[in-house]
Amino acid sequence: MNSVRRWFKLVLDHPWAVIVVVALLTLAAASFLPRMTFDASIDAMIPDDDPVLVELREVVEDFGSQDLFLIAVQADNVFSASTLKKIHDLAAELEELPGVAEVQTPFNAQKVESSFFGIEIAPMTGELPQTMEAIEQFKADILSSPYAGRLVTGDGRGAALFLELDNHGSGEGRNELMAKIEETVKGYEDPEQIHVMGDAYVFYYTERAMKQDLLKLVPFVVVIIAAVLYVSLRSVLGIVVPLVTVGISVIWTVGIMIGMGIPVSIISMVMPVILVTIGIASSIHILNKYQEGLSSGLPKRRALEETFAAITSPVLMAALTTAAGFAALITAFVHPIREFGVLTAIGVMLAMGLSLSLVPALLVLVKEPQAARKNGEEKEKDGLLTSMLLRFVHWAVNRPKRLAAAVAVASLIFVFGATLITLESNIVNYFGASSPVKRATKVIEDVFGGSMQISVVLDIGEPDGIKDPAVLHELVAVQHYLNSFDTINHAASLADVIRQLNQAMWDGDPEFYVIPESREAVAQLLLLFEMQGGSGVDSLVTYDYSKALVTAQMKTLDAEEMGHVIAEVEQFLKERYNSNAHLKAHLTGTPKVMQRLMNRYVQTQISSLASSGIAVVLIVSLLMQSLSLGLLSMVPLAFTVVINFGIMGFARLPLDAVTSMISSVAIGIGVDYAIHYISRYRWEAVNGLDSAEALKRTSASAGRSIVFNAFALVVGFLVLVFSHFRAIAVFGMLVSASMIVSSMAALLVIPLVLNYLAKRPLRKMPIGKGVER
Repeated sequence: MNSVRRWFKLVLDHPWAVIVVVALLTLAAASFLPRMTFDASIDAMIPDDDPVLVELREVVEDFGSQDLFLIAVQADNVFSASTLKKIHDLAAELEELPGVAEVQTPFNAQKVESSFFGIEIAPMTGELPQTMEAIEQFKADILSSPYAGRLVTGDGRGAALFLELDNHGSGEGRNELMAKIEETVKGYEDPEQIHVMGDAYVFYYTERAMKQDLLKLVPFVVVIIAAVLYVSLRSVLGIVVPLVTVGISVIWTVGIMIGMGIPVSIISMVMPVILVTIGIASSIHILNKYQEGLSSGLPKRRALEETFAAITSPVLMAALTTAAGFAALITAFVHPIREFGVLTAIGVMLAMGLSLSLVPALLVLVKEPQAARKNGEEKEKDGLLTSMLLRFVHWAVNRPKRLAAAVAVASLIFVFGATLITLESNIVNYFGASSPVKRATKVIEDVFGGSMQISVVLDIGEPDGIKDPAVLHELVAVQHYLNSFDTINHAASLADVIRQLNQAMWDGDPEFYVIPESREAVAQLLLLFEMQGGSGVDSLVTYDYSKALVTAQMKTLDAEEMGHVIAEVEQFLKERYNSNAHLKAHLTGTPKVMQRLMNRYVQTQISSLASSGIAVVLIVSLLMQSLSLGLLSMVPLAFTVVINFGIMGFARLPLDAVTSMISSVAIGIGVDYAIHYISRYRWEAVNGLDSAEALKRTSASAGRSIVFNAFALVVGFLVLVFSHFRAIAVFGMLVSASMIVSSMAALLVIPLVLNYLAKRPLRKMPIGKGVER
């Protein structure tokens, strides 16, 4: 206590020194802000050495990008002259954009035909078909080719342009290209609907939405919190001091993030809103206590000394437990979740440090505020609130069995709801139904059969081994198996090219759409294909023909169905190739990465929940010098976690990268309610009050603070419902619900337990340790 008093004496004696140091540090941190970067890629979610990601990168190195990037044109009839011209002109304009290496269209798709020299490879059509005869011929040609259903649908509802990008990395170059593609596409819409789909575009759109969210949500939450502060403290000082404090803590935290080279992710983008929302709590407690001191007649200096002597312990305890809840996310598998947890914990501690240094320095320099005086209406409202809080105590003391039964029944109902939770890792599903990304995905899956690419790699382990007819037959077998799923379409491989070439060599006879019987015949067909200018084989086979790829389009599925499909494909490959000493096969692609993430979300939820719970119990137990009180503080939080999972299950809200953090967040923040209630109860108890009277006094005092604090947090987190991202909006609603439940649990469940334990002597401790007087 003496060291605390010495610290505040130093701050109050030298306020300008504190302000100058804080200002210099803030300017240094702010200098990093222009270097802020964003990263929405799925690769950023997984450690670089994860086997699934390593496999995918090897495939990209061998065969090129495994991401689909296409422009889908939706029309009543794409074979009309006007729509065909629009598709042609759009493709030509896209191909002129810097960064677009090639555009595959229904017009330039390779057509293999018989000729005097054996085969002839030419575009599907030499010129844009505009007459009825030319259109019918083009339609017949492409719908009888391997491109049917992929470049043009049989019912004429859709056509696709596949883009190969030579600037497919991250950064401003990619974003500029995506913006140009988006602008170009918009110029060709109406009456046709044109959709852009591909990982590069999804990441670009996500990053743009993240920036818009930051520019919109942070000022919004500041305004909301300012209003809450004014209602609570009734002074301009009560608005300025807390907002300056949390604003500086946000700048420092973001500066640390940028200095460490950590980009803003879809998860960490909510960090400023969270820090602003929870960071004001300590300032509110400080200013409330300060005003109480002033209203009791203390001079300003004395009121400040008494305020910080009394408030330091609960502020420190609340900050440590909140930081522990966030820091527990360091056990998460997903990189951005770990970064978010650690950075938010740092931000919470920085806000606490500023509350105990900058706030007293500012308060000692400015004119003291007039103590808030309640008018009659406010007294009436306070009376209603106090009456409600005392009613809770009445239930806990006089009807404990009924209250316990109600809590138990509610818990069982929501435990059942928790069993209904599903998993999600596709970033497309983080958007609302009206977003262009979600609309494009739906159209492409409905019309073209899938928006993701899934691949099977076959490795024979020797140069030219893929040219063996037996191996090519294996490619066909894998294609047939993949196409047997309703959710997988358009499986393709080198075997298709070989069969098409062989058929052309026999004058187009369909009976010869087969693999030749000898390796030499296969080699001759490939040589002829190359001599005639054929292309596209390098994305299906390695340069030495030791590995081949079977690709297919897969629809977006929920976690259970995706896991089932992937498990079946991998079991098929295991049974067919594990006993083969020469030919090996494995599944890869974005869907497998997503499944990996979904499995890890469960692990993240369990590990972070356990570690945050243990950390909070230890911190509270040490600071309150009682293990039983540490365990008691977790009672309402356990109830909150159960309710949270139940809500998610009943509302069909999936467990994803964002919602997997909610339990740790709820524990870290929600424990403050339990701490304040238990601390005040203990203070009343050691002063000789019996359990019932101590609970009444506690609810009438600490209970009121809990209600106001919960209200501020609920309102602050509800700002997130205005995010572009459905997942972030859900996160805001669930955390708000958790704050309501944890505060109500503190006001209902803790009195119930305290009353039950009243006959058991609690360890006494001196008033002031962990108790806000």
